[in-house]
Amino acid sequence: MPDPSPQTPPPGWATGWLFAAGVYNLAWGAMTIAFPNLLFDLTGADRPNYPAIWQCVGMIVGVYGVGYLIAADDPRTHWPIVLVGLLGKVFGPIGFAVALAERTFPPLFGLTILTNDLIWWVPFALILRDAARHHWAQPPDPRAVTRIVFECRIARPPEDVFRFHESPAALDRLIPPWEPMRVAERGDGLRPGSRVVLRGRVFGFPVRWVAEHTEYDPPRVFADRQVSGPFAHWYHRHHFLPDGRGGTLLWDEVEYVLPLGYLGRWVAGRLVRRRLDRMFAYRHDVTRRLVEATATPESVA
Repeated sequence: MPDPSPQTPPPGWATGWLFAAGVYNLAWGAMTIAFPNLLFDLTGADRPNYPAIWQCVGMIVGVYGVGYLIAADDPRTHWPIVLVGLLGKVFGPIGFAVALAERTFPPLFGLTILTNDLIWWVPFALILRDAARHHWAQPPDPRAVTRIVFECRIARPPEDVFRFHESPAALDRLIPPWEPMRVAERGDGLRPGSRVVLRGRVFGFPVRWVAEHTEYDPPRVFADRQVSGPFAHWYHRHHFLPDGRGGTLLWDEVEYVLPLGYLGRWVAGRLVRRRLDRMFAYRHDVTRRLVEATATPESVA
């Protein structure tokens, strides 16, 4: 499946599935409002004592239908509607399983789970995947970008500090011991086009982080960007500046965007920032100790 470009329209199948979901929800909601006891009679379940409550459920389902029709016009822009819908279609079967265990509903009532929830899991997940890949291909929104700089002074010239970062095992030494990440694949040095793959967990979720080197100007700077991984956008420049006293000002310039837009920033913004502060403090401390303690910095790896 080719990567979507900024110029390509959303795939037709995504629009089709969301249109079908919208029509289905409107029809199901209208039926529930007009005939609140029909589904219970057909499945042999006891009629609700307050059918108006079930009619309210029908109204909510109908509102989802309106949302799906709006999302069908541009699934990539309106992906939050799809995400909320998918979450509802995941929680629905969980609720039914609990009700079934408690014998609140007869098993036949579960047929509604097939058409209301299960058949939409795969298309909705693929729509979200397409939207994520599309947004990753776009330049980041400047309003969403967080830019931070971490710096330290090392009493060795830039050539030595840069040489340390070029050593094959430098990255292994710079990953903090509390971070559940490991180097799975190594690129051919720091030159543009080479890639490094990290595997591990972020907040408990398995992650495969692919970084590609994009700039290389020894001993002044090299840079890498995230190709795929936990961030919506990640770009990291490593600057090695003479400090005027024979040493180096190591300057890590990072810009990143968290996934899920405002929600991601609200939920995890401060936590991610604290985690990065701690990680770069460790990286700089390790780099300073290893480079200053050896006569040939490349040997520390």
